[in-house]
Amino acid sequence: MPLVNLTNQTLHLHTTDGTVLDLAPDARYVGLAATSDHRTVTHNGHRVSLTVRRADGVKSLPDPEPDTIYIVPFEVAWAIGDARDDVVYPAETSEVNDAGETVRVSHLRRLVSSL
Repeated sequence: MPLVNLTNQTLHLHTTDGTVLDLAPDARYVGLAATSDHRTVTHNGHRVSLTVRRADGVKSLPDPEPDTIYIVPFEVAWAIGDARDDVVYPAETSEVNDAGETVRVSHLRRLVSSL
């Protein structure tokens, strides 16, 4: 089953048998159209910043293809929710490099609502 990396970085996916799959980003990067509202809340006299992020849509997500799984950034997966079963995000990540990029991924996850 093909895995298509729609994030903006190479993912080093560690498989259950110990193999490392280097998944380069596909040319079709998927992003989230979102707006943010910055607020503050007060707790015990201390002000804490709070950002409310609203998903307005997903940009450039390809149509489903048979037997294909799309790996997207977490925010994109969150916005899609369980509307598509072919969309997952990198989970169980570790070893983030100096540029803030994930170097190792040991698990993929799909969001499903139980509400």
